[in-house]
Amino acid sequence: MATSKAQGSSSNGRDSHGQRLGVKRYGSQFVNAGEIILKQRGTKILPGLNVSRASDDSLFARASGIVTFEWAKKGKQQVSVYPKEAAAKAVKPAKKAAPKKTAK
Repeated sequence: MATSKAQGSSSNGRDSHGQRLGVKRYGSQFVNAGEIILKQRGTKILPGLNVSRASDDSLFARASGIVTFEWAKKGKQQVSVYPKEAAAKAVKPAKKAAPKKTAK
């Protein structure tokens, strides 16, 4: 006869590792070409200008530039990457020419 009762096994003794999904580069941050901007399951956020979708639905930059999150069709968002030169030209005001000195 057994001196102790048989122990049952736990049915909840296992778990999976986190998938580390989410935004990796936020709006107005600089990214290099090929860097992952966002990891997702499904197409919650769509690729925009200079951004492509990987086979696991991640979004990555196709060109170096500044990340922007924009609204797309039907209430969905899209991520675009604008080249830094183009963004700098749009923001930088034109320089005024110095007044010319006239000879007396």
